[in-house]
Amino acid sequence: MNSRLPVWTLLWICGGLLMMSGSAFSGESGEPEPAAKEKPFFVVPLLTSNPKMSTSLGGVAGYLHQFDSESTPSMFSLSGTYSDSDSALAAVFAQMFFDRGRQRLNAALVNGRVNNDYDDFLGSGLPAQTTDKVHTVGGRYSYRVGPHWFLGIQAMASNYVIEAEGAVEQALETIGLTGVDSVGLGLAAELDSRDHKRNPKSGKHLIFGNYAYREDFGGSDDYDVYRANFASYHSLAERYVLAWQLSGRWTEQAPISGYSSIALRGYVRGMQLAPNSTHFAIDNRIRLKGRFGLTIYGGVACLYDEMDDCSDSNNVYPSFGGGASFMVREQAGVVLRAEYIVGKEGSDGFYVTLNNPF
Repeated sequence: MNSRLPVWTLLWICGGLLMMSGSAFSGESGEPEPAAKEKPFFVVPLLTSNPKMSTSLGGVAGYLHQFDSESTPSMFSLSGTYSDSDSALAAVFAQMFFDRGRQRLNAALVNGRVNNDYDDFLGSGLPAQTTDKVHTVGGRYSYRVGPHWFLGIQAMASNYVIEAEGAVEQALETIGLTGVDSVGLGLAAELDSRDHKRNPKSGKHLIFGNYAYREDFGGSDDYDVYRANFASYHSLAERYVLAWQLSGRWTEQAPISGYSSIALRGYVRGMQLAPNSTHFAIDNRIRLKGRFGLTIYGGVACLYDEMDDCSDSNNVYPSFGGGASFMVREQAGVVLRAEYIVGKEGSDGFYVTLNNPF
């Protein structure tokens, strides 16, 4: 395994958003009837506090718009966070459903600066201070080709720079972790039978696709990334939904900066790396009185070159925790979650995040 400078919540936002909704339901979209008109604007706080990245505070301002009665409400948001390490992240995101639910468009733009202060850099015993600068834009367009099936195209472009000095800079150059310019294009297929696109109680969601990163597109390396995500939702009681997820990311000929990381809550993305990653997660969602609820989350991930590596406990990463949820917008399925999640080797933290993890 390789330990790596965290690309912070950038990967969480871009990867998660592009791979990412009760009462009565109607139409093919299976969305609730708008019994009472909800306000289209909302503002919610964001908070992350863990030993790896200290504490970051911020917020999300969102706007909801339903293009037609058969389409899921679309969401447009602007978010920003700032940490006590003088790190900052800003993101613009659009998740659009239109043409009677037949067309979908996700797009994200992220800019970030992450300052890291290490007591033991990459296991070298040396203290280090580094700065990661990241600029990423990506999107995916999908069109319905059959009952619950969508096909689409996707693109991602990133500029990731690591700034360091002295022995740390030499160490980064030695292992090839100096940043990367990457531009990738790919295809995606999606099966979506969820009864609600952001806060489902039943149904399944499968999405798999690839990114072909090429120098001919303007990147600095030629490599391939493949991703697959399957989630299933089960309403076990009137107020209890059990959701589970099986997800993976695999690379071919990727530089270290393009490796896979742990996508479970409780870990900082980018702190551990390997060419491939797979995880299984369970999310228990219990609705209490009014808009409030409880969450219980758990999972296990593996980082590996070959699947046999997962027999080594050093490559296996468990995660468990829970907390509370608040329904920000019922009809659109916008949920705010506050949770404490524990991993291994001190990877734990408190998180206030928008929307369910899957």
